[in-house]
Amino acid sequence: MLDHAVARGLSRLNAVLACLGALALAACGSSAGAASTPNAGRSPSANIKHVDFLNGVSCVSPANCTVVGDYYQTASGPQRTLIERWNGTAWRVEPSPSAGRAGTLDSVSCPSATSCTAVGSLIIGWNGLSWKVELRSSPFVSVSCVTPSSCMAVGVTSRGVPESGYWDGAKWKLEPMPRPRHPAQSITLAGVSCAKPSFCLAVGDYSYGVGAMPSPRARDKTLAEQWNGSSWQVIRSVDVSRWDQLSAVSCTSPRACTAVGSSASQQFALAERWDGATWQTQHVPDVNLTGYTRLTAVSCSHDSACMALGDYNGGVLAVAESWNGAAWRLHPMPSPPQPEPYVQPASLSCTGAAACIAVGTDGSALAEIWADGRWQITPAPGP
Repeated sequence: MLDHAVARGLSRLNAVLACLGALALAACGSSAGAASTPNAGRSPSANIKHVDFLNGVSCVSPANCTVVGDYYQTASGPQRTLIERWNGTAWRVEPSPSAGRAGTLDSVSCPSATSCTAVGSLIIGWNGLSWKVELRSSPFVSVSCVTPSSCMAVGVTSRGVPESGYWDGAKWKLEPMPRPRHPAQSITLAGVSCAKPSFCLAVGDYSYGVGAMPSPRARDKTLAEQWNGSSWQVIRSVDVSRWDQLSAVSCTSPRACTAVGSSASQQFALAERWDGATWQTQHVPDVNLTGYTRLTAVSCSHDSACMALGDYNGGVLAVAESWNGAAWRLHPMPSPPQPEPYVQPASLSCTGAAACIAVGTDGSALAEIWADGRWQITPAPGP
C-alpha cells in the first residue's frame, strides 16, 4: 500500500493524463479526481489549460473560510499551490507564496481570522495580511491548530516512517511517532485533530502480510495515535474486517472525537467514536447495499454535531452524512453538470450543525455549502 501522499499524487497525475490526453476537460467529470470533495460547483475558468484540486478547508465563521489545494497547467506539470478565500457570498483566489515553484497543499487549519497554517509539500502560514513560507519541504498531509501558537501536523516520510511536527508560534519541531506493535509493511497517517495543546488524535492505517500472492494473513488495520503534550502513543482502535482504514478525525474535546473511513473487505463506510478511553464503532447508512461507500473527511462543531463526507463507487456520487449525537443520517448532494461525474471529496469544515463548506474536485475547483438543511453548489474559481 502506498503512503497517503504518494497515493494522492498518483491519483492526481492519472486524473490529469486522462483529462488532457483526451484533449477535452469535458471528459474530466468522469475521469479526473484528487483525494477531494462532494459534487460541487464547476469553476468558470475550467478549460484545457488547468486541472484544479481543492484539498483542504478551514472556517472560522460561515463568512470566513480558507481553502488550499493545487493545480496543473499542463499534463506534464508542474503542480502549483492554490489558495482561495470565501467571504460568505463569493470566492477569491489569493496570491500563493510558492507562486512560480512546484508545490502542493493538502490541509489547512485556521484558529482565528488572522492565523492559518497550511501543509503539503511545504508549510505556509497566514498572519492576517499575507502568506509566508515556514518550511520549504514537508512530509505532512494534515494539520490542526488550537491557537496561532499551537499547531500539530502529521504525515509519513518517504521512508515510510510516521512523523509529526509541532508549531509553537515561532518554529517547527519534529516530534517522533511510534509505529504499531505489529510489524507493518506500510503505514498511512491521513488526519489529525487537536482539542487542546496537550491533546491530539491522529488516524490512518497500516498493513502487513501483503505479498506478491494473496495471503489469508494479509491485513490492513486502523491506526490511532494520541498526543499528550509531550509524546505520542498508539491507542487501540476498532477493526471490523480484514481491510479497514481511517481517513479523517475531528475532536471537540479529549472525550469526544469522531473518526471516519471505510471497510474495504465489507465495502461499507466506517465511523468510530472516541470517548476518552475507548473507541466504539457506529452504524453509518450506505447509499446502496450493492455499492462501495467510503468516508474521507469529517468535521464536528459540537460533541453531538458532526458532518462526514465521502464518495460512492469510487466517485460516481458524493456522499454526506450527519451525526446528531444519536445516529448518522444520509444527505443527498447535487451532482456536477456533466454526465457520469467522477468526484473525490477531500475536506469539509463546519462552524455549526447548519453551516458547513465542503471542497474537492472533478477536474475543476469544486465547492458546496451546507445551509438550510441541504447542500448547494457554489462555483469556485480556478487559478
